[in-house]
Amino acid sequence: MNILLIVPPEKYYIESYVTKKLDKGREFRQKLGILYVAGYLKEKGGHNPEIIDSLADGLSDSDLRLIIQEKKPDIVGFSVLTFNLLDCLDVARMIREVSPDTKICFGGFHATIYPQETLNFPEVDFIVFGEGEITFNELVKLLDEESVEGGLGNMETKLAAIEGLGWKNSKFGLTTINPSRKAVANLDQIPMPAHDLIDLEKYTVVLANDAKVASIQTSRGCPSKCTFCDIRLTRYRYRSAINVLSEIQFLRSRGINEFFIIDDTFTINRKRVFELCNLLIDENLGIKFKISSRIDRVDLEMLNILKKAGCYRIHYGIESGSQRLLDYLEKGITLEQIRTTINNTKKAGIEVFAYMMIGIPTETKDDIKKSMDLVLELKPTHVNYSICTPFPKTVLYERSLKLASSSEDYWLQFATNPSSEFKIRVLNENFTNKELRNLQDCALRSFYSSPYIIFREIIKTRSLKQLVTKFKIGIRLLIPRVI
Repeated sequence: MNILLIVPPEKYYIESYVTKKLDKGREFRQKLGILYVAGYLKEKGGHNPEIIDSLADGLSDSDLRLIIQEKKPDIVGFSVLTFNLLDCLDVARMIREVSPDTKICFGGFHATIYPQETLNFPEVDFIVFGEGEITFNELVKLLDEESVEGGLGNMETKLAAIEGLGWKNSKFGLTTINPSRKAVANLDQIPMPAHDLIDLEKYTVVLANDAKVASIQTSRGCPSKCTFCDIRLTRYRYRSAINVLSEIQFLRSRGINEFFIIDDTFTINRKRVFELCNLLIDENLGIKFKISSRIDRVDLEMLNILKKAGCYRIHYGIESGSQRLLDYLEKGITLEQIRTTINNTKKAGIEVFAYMMIGIPTETKDDIKKSMDLVLELKPTHVNYSICTPFPKTVLYERSLKLASSSEDYWLQFATNPSSEFKIRVLNENFTNKELRNLQDCALRSFYSSPYIIFREIIKTRSLKQLVTKFKIGIRLLIPRVI
């Protein structure tokens, strides 16, 4: 069966919580969701899917059109985020025009939180919601059997049996959303992402130490309850240390020496952290990696073994210098914990990337000053100030709808009828959107305009591509915003 997994070109820009100056210059990381689906199709389904990453490959709409005309795929899969929904729909319409018999399947986070709205689009034949590896493989298997045998009896009965699938009646176009699929309890049972299907040379990470970096994911879910997070209080599952090591060794054999572990909180299971670190130390692979962690999920002993194993940077969600706002966001941490953890991280010889928020509901100028003062006190290696944005289905968003004078569910409206004119909304009565964006740029500029920071980033650059990207971002940060 001819299977394509497509990352669409970016044509429609919806400014996100990250400043546009950084968002426009963001790196191209491997799309692990698609790579996991492809890996499962290969190992469990015996298929040979192809990945078309328009961003990494620099493909235009016309390039994609030629590819679809030539390959005439049986099915095309998209991993859809709310922010790339318009781009995915654009390519889906082109596929419907060029290859009308091709089946189109939307998966990913957007299809998971808005299954009915996504399936309602005329361009979409199927949706996969929740974890997609098994569901998409079962769908492909069924479609493959249908094509080989010239039509299966009770096709709709068979489709209805696939958990986590949404589909349309072929005659009447009626939609059906099947029961959801339980999340895989043992992540070791999911095959490794199909890294071999992409050219790792084409992917970049701006703040990496090496020219080539691979992203890996070692866990899913998060037991914490931050109100702005879309995976709040979800079941935490993790791969075994030896399973993670096998993926690192495979990528190491392909010339990768640096890794970005993209888990939301890598350090939740203390025992596994030590097991993996000890394996990396014993294997002496000479790799380095960066992780994300909660402030309250590390201590000096763990930090020391992480450093010894090759961890050179930890990303922490600090969010605010105001304890009142930390409590409002249900972070479950204190300012004193923040200071202790950052100092311990530096003591272990590990860089700190601090994530801060601006525009938290009820936040004042004094609160923002507290956040900027805290950053100056902590002196992280890097910092990012994002706009606090209530995302769909989050607790923060649901609360905001109840408190707002208008209970208009604007994310649902976008999911139902997406428009390129859509603007994200902030929920702080003390600032306009323009004021928050200017404060965001000012805070970033105050940190990154330091001659020391500029010089450090230049000498740490490891490729011309990385240097050019840093230069473009730096220029954007130094130029005041025009709105």
